Amino acid sequence: MDQSNPTSVMRRFQLVRGGGLRTQKEAEQLDRFLTGSDPILMASLQSEEQKVQRRSRKWVWGLAAAVVLAALIPLLWRSGLRLSTGKLAHGKASNPEKARLLLEEGRQLLTAEREDRDDEALEKFQEAVRLAPDMADAWADLGTCQLRNYQSELAEKAYQRALAAEPRNQRALLGLGNLYLRRSEPRKAEEVWARGGLDQQLARLYLLQGRFREAQARLATLLAQAPDNELLYRMAQAARAQSLDPDLRCLLEPEPAPLSSWAELGWRLSKKKQYGRASEAFRQALSEVPHDVNALSGLGMTLLALNRGAEAKPYFEQALTIDKDHVRSLDGLAYCLKDEGRVGEAIALWERLSQLYPYGQYGTPEGLAWTYYEIRDYRQAAVYFARLVKRYPSDSRVLDALNVAVQNIGLAPPAPSN
Repeated sequence: MDQSNPTSVMRRFQLVRGGGLRTQKEAEQLDRFLTGSDPILMASLQSEEQKVQRRSRKWVWGLAAAVVLAALIPLLWRSGLRLSTGKLAHGKASNPEKARLLLEEGRQLLTAEREDRDDEALEKFQEAVRLAPDMADAWADLGTCQLRNYQSELAEKAYQRALAAEPRNQRALLGLGNLYLRRSEPRKAEEVWARGGLDQQLARLYLLQGRFREAQARLATLLAQAPDNELLYRMAQAARAQSLDPDLRCLLEPEPAPLSSWAELGWRLSKKKQYGRASEAFRQALSEVPHDVNALSGLGMTLLALNRGAEAKPYFEQALTIDKDHVRSLDGLAYCLKDEGRVGEAIALWERLSQLYPYGQYGTPEGLAWTYYEIRDYRQAAVYFARLVKRYPSDSRVLDALNVAVQNIGLAPPAPSN
């Protein structure tokens, strides 16, 4: 409304005029005011009205600016966050050389095959991933270490992260296939190994499944490339004969994965030497899945670590009724027999274990080397300690024992008692 117009102002004061309560003088003053006959009052009114309009415009513009700013703040904040995150990500990926060094250190710790170094290796791989989050090998090695540490779900995610960065990464495909095979998911294992062209792993799977012709086709190429590889030769023989002997089957089959999260928790606690809590976790696992060979052997191992060999022995025996060549259960049972004084039987069991699994950690059981050493059969002790030194070149206990055994080889050992 334009109050500089006298007519407009008049409309605003109609109720006052119609009241009939004003004196004549006040009526005249009001008439002059309304008709503009008093220029001073009119100028004052116009000036005041202009101030009001200016204040109104400022208020409106201020309100509009506040609304716009309120709308922009989330956008600016998200943009800033993306920028900051980008800088952080760039910072993490800015040291790939350091990440590669960490990977090499972690791999050496795993190659040593000593489970007490697994936590150190895991830290190396986690730091490598932090420094180089787009490095496929870093994720693949992390997954392998997690799988070794009974963290199957985390391992699978790590392998998938590696494959997202590099779809044909050999380390990730190899590890993921092994994970699937341990879970008794051979179709998934075959798919990922075929994707990576991992012929030896495919031949291994085909032999286990009785698909001998398919295995033979893969092995022919591999043997041409490595004719002196003993394992490939044995696999090719089995494929030609279309028969897989029990010893080779034991070698090719992976250790079964734990069948529950409780069993995996038990192994993780056991690795941290929290044997009491580990045994509770394994018991919970067996209450859910009584036939879990992995949980049975795990409970037996934790009881052995608590010097409760008599309690441990039935769990190893039960596991071996389900899987007669289960590697951990054979090793654990041998320790139980030794504790009972049945040293000859323990040695025989370890010898069998070394024949069943000549290429892995149990190809040279530590219990066998130390038992020969303790009964002063230094010639045999020296043979097995020499093998262990190759695996644990920095282990002073193994080196010292080897030196003592070599120095005393000429001594005749006593006959083992049973």
